[in-house]
Amino acid sequence: LFQWAFAATATTIVSGAVAERCSFLGYVIYAVFITGFIYPVVVHWIWSEYGWLSAFRNPDAPGVWIASGVVDFAGSGVVHLVGGTISLVAAYILGPRIGRFDATGKVVPIMPHNSAFVGLGTLLLWFGWFGFNSGSTLALSGGFILAAEKVAVGTTLAASGGGLAGICMCFVKD
Repeated sequence: LFQWAFAATATTIVSGAVAERCSFLGYVIYAVFITGFIYPVVVHWIWSEYGWLSAFRNPDAPGVWIASGVVDFAGSGVVHLVGGTISLVAAYILGPRIGRFDATGKVVPIMPHNSAFVGLGTLLLWFGWFGFNSGSTLALSGGFILAAEKVAVGTTLAASGGGLAGICMCFVKD
């Protein structure tokens, strides 16, 4: 179930990118395809001891291309690589949302939604990832607490940076 949750998360990243542009049947088809075929292949490349991108691979395994391998802390690299890449391709194929541009091609402003819900959702996500990321060190004794502390600070800085970037984007004009 643990790996299934990561595969489902990669799929939900895509659902946000294609929101209002994809039918439910299309969503089900790509969700099955991502979780059943694409995600497991990329996970094998990075997490398996035989994966060509794995930092924990058997050094005698054939096909190793990167000497140091890829260290993917808490699975974030694989999840966001798969979800982000597929999101980019899907958004390109589907095009803009209906009503985003007028007949002349000029951008139609989208009215903001409920700001309280946006703030609440952001707080809930940050709180959940704060605990998950720090807990992904899998130990708090024997010096691992130092790694968990760094991860907690990194999570807080990333959330702060994202919040500041969002605020700055509010001041950018067309």
